[in-house]
Amino acid sequence: MRYAFVLGRVYTLSIAELFAILEQKNAALNLSGEPIKLLEASPEAIIIETVNPLPVDKLQKRLGGIIKILEIVDIVKKRQQDSINFALKHYFKPSVLKKQFLKDYKGKGQFGVSIYLLDMDLARPPQRFNNKDDKPSPSAFGEPKRLGMMIKNVLTEGGQSIRLVLPEFNALALASVVVTKNLLLQKGAEICVLAGQSAIYTAKTLVVQDFEDYGRRDYQRPVRDEKQGMIPPKVAQVMLNLAHAENGQTVLDPFCGIGTIIQEGLLLGYRMIGSDINKSAIRGSETNLEWFRNRYKIAPGKYNVEVADATNLAHLMASQKVAAVVTEGTLGPVYGSYPKPADIAKNFANLTQLYTKTFAEFAKFLPGKARVVICIPAYKKTRDAYEQLESLDFITALGYNLVDIITPALAKKLKFLRLTERGTAIYDRKDQIVAREIVVFEKI
Repeated sequence: MRYAFVLGRVYTLSIAELFAILEQKNAALNLSGEPIKLLEASPEAIIIETVNPLPVDKLQKRLGGIIKILEIVDIVKKRQQDSINFALKHYFKPSVLKKQFLKDYKGKGQFGVSIYLLDMDLARPPQRFNNKDDKPSPSAFGEPKRLGMMIKNVLTEGGQSIRLVLPEFNALALASVVVTKNLLLQKGAEICVLAGQSAIYTAKTLVVQDFEDYGRRDYQRPVRDEKQGMIPPKVAQVMLNLAHAENGQTVLDPFCGIGTIIQEGLLLGYRMIGSDINKSAIRGSETNLEWFRNRYKIAPGKYNVEVADATNLAHLMASQKVAAVVTEGTLGPVYGSYPKPADIAKNFANLTQLYTKTFAEFAKFLPGKARVVICIPAYKKTRDAYEQLESLDFITALGYNLVDIITPALAKKLKFLRLTERGTAIYDRKDQIVAREIVVFEKI
């Protein structure tokens, strides 16, 4: 079976999460941990081959960093100089569309077209030349409309009444919200093309991310804390998936704030423990989790939150079997402009002191091989440059290994990944100065 996964904006984290789940045995997802064959990848999508079918509906709910899951239908050869439309001009025949792509639907059907690039050179705008002998390199600009109209003409000539949904504003792909609101997967199909240099993969969308539910879990909670900034539910989900905890095990968040990681852990099937030194945060967490438990029908007794100092937790965990720690941690002050070097140095010194005590405390109750997945601050200097905590040796000296968020073997194949020198990944947003460096440790 061949599948394509459409990646989120921070694609490095999306790939890290995907392989963390697929390469581990997981009874709840019916995954055996079988080897995954990588076919092609880019910052937009990754194509894999598996021996057995994947439980795509369960996977989509599980994976915070994956926007869509597609089934690869076919591979069409392409010359580098060919446009996408030219390479596919004889492919979409009525029989192929009906058998491989379109869902049987009584009434006027509809389909959408999305293009994802494996060859990122296709993202360049069309070139103009004064010399008629110059041959421009192909561009994906405008291809969704050309491809969509070609398919629609084939269908209407065959007597089928169908509506075409296209990306807007020169985009190449439909957002999940458009696919959902137009009922494309119920009334027809989203036909996808993944375009590389020498091959085009044709695909159909099987499932898309439930944007409404993520919004509900984020914005409809009774208590929010905009001043301090909150980890998005999708990122919390990614971090939990990197922890390698098994279904039903206990996961601790010792800086739980208003409970985002706790709620996402409950949805993933973990028993969750949360603590925070801030009493107001715990009150907010209790309010949110009561709302969450009722909204998502979480059984009683699946979580517990209390006021506690992260540097003095061992006595509270004495009766618990904590399998992993997943936490945002303390990111330090919030800034409206880039801080002075002295302020950054002071913040890092304070965090080093705090995390030295905290990780020493974790070591008292975590079993060997247990993971700690944590966010630490990275100050965004430019689009691709960050001021990071210089060394994490003070944590590894306490009995932990620093784990590559993506294995070196896979990272070597995927040259486009945005990894730090120490094998971590950074999640940021345009409007934030303090980004999150997501770090994974494993207790020796």
